[in-house]
Amino acid sequence: MDVIQSIPGRRAYSYVDSADGRGKNVIHKWLDDNEVSGADRSALQNLIDIYENNGLHAVVTCVIDLENGFYGLLTKRKGGVYPCPIFCLGPFAENEITLLAGASWDMKKKRLKPLYADGIAQENLEALLERRGSRRHEPITD
Repeated sequence: MDVIQSIPGRRAYSYVDSADGRGKNVIHKWLDDNEVSGADRSALQNLIDIYENNGLHAVVTCVIDLENGFYGLLTKRKGGVYPCPIFCLGPFAENEITLLAGASWDMKKKRLKPLYADGIAQENLEALLERRGSRRHEPITD
């Protein structure tokens, strides 16, 4: 009898800034601070769900290589903010990504807003590597 091997589950985590007394992850905080609509949040959550159920290849058309090991997950929706959170592969397992910083995509200039968002992602990744527990697996939508 053949044995069917299951593919290990994929997970998308969000970095949690321990200095944030409200206990929100950085993506929730960015979405709230930028008053991102429920429709844009749902579109982002849909991309995360597609990744978790099917893998990175399923969302490759929405992934922007930002170099230095960082990627943007571009939420394309007619109108809205174009959320593009910055993530890295891993860093603790092959079947995970970690959202490190909130950003949006400027469709005209083809770049992140704010321009320093990748610097925030780098700082958060360094902090995460020191405090492995400072991330959570939770939905973007409330």
